[in-house]
Amino acid sequence: VLKIVPSFKGVDEARLTESDISIITQNKAQIASDQSNGWQYESRRVPQRILDFLFLGPASAARDHEFLTKEGITMILGCRDTKFQLGFASIQKAAVGLEIEARFVDVIDGKAGFIKAFRDATGAINSHLLDVYWRQAIADESDPSSIAIDSQNFRRGKVMVCCESGNERSAAIVAAYIMSVFNVDCVRAMQFVGLQRFCANFDDETKFVLKAYEDTLKAAEDVKNQLLAFQNAVQTAPTQGAKRRIDDTMDEDDTANQNTAMEMDVSDQERYKNRHFVPFID
Repeated sequence: VLKIVPSFKGVDEARLTESDISIITQNKAQIASDQSNGWQYESRRVPQRILDFLFLGPASAARDHEFLTKEGITMILGCRDTKFQLGFASIQKAAVGLEIEARFVDVIDGKAGFIKAFRDATGAINSHLLDVYWRQAIADESDPSSIAIDSQNFRRGKVMVCCESGNERSAAIVAAYIMSVFNVDCVRAMQFVGLQRFCANFDDETKFVLKAYEDTLKAAEDVKNQLLAFQNAVQTAPTQGAKRRIDDTMDEDDTANQNTAMEMDVSDQERYKNRHFVPFID
């Protein structure tokens, strides 16, 4: 059994706020339990719930409109191989027939292509869930400037992520999403997905790009922490005293002049002390 909790650490602040993360995840912990005992070969044809708002399965599952309606799916995200884009017509048909949203992410082979797909998919999932939430927001009659959500009639957004098999590219996309929103490393994210969908397959290349994605998330977090530390240092730094007034400087100058004059008087007295004449006679 694995447990993960939402975190703001790995999230791009330019796109999301802590409030957004709370809306998307409802601040709920997610638990994955071992599904291998009851797993059958036919189970790979059915989407599995990975998070309480995110499903993973094959593109063919989009034909099962009864399943989509029962689970309350509001968007299907297809992860397409740029070399092989067959089998996604069912997603478009489901979107039209059930009036749900359909989006696609093209996955290009290689580290850069996968990492771009990870970011695009994460952004698409989050923006959809936020859109579903805000479309149901209503103005507060007592305070028109604020909004409220009718909790009794609220319908939460849910996303099904799929590729041809539901075991490879789409599984990597879901693992990357978990890494970003729940701030877990790639090993834990793959384990979480594998427990929920037993047939999920992470080959060496996928593990490599997920580790590279983990490094980019950590680097972004380090930059954010350094920026916060700098901002805190600036805010807590002691402020310089107010500039001295001109009166203060004049007083200091007068005092200095007086001291100089006194020193000159003393030196003059010593200079003429033993003389029997005065330098000037009127």
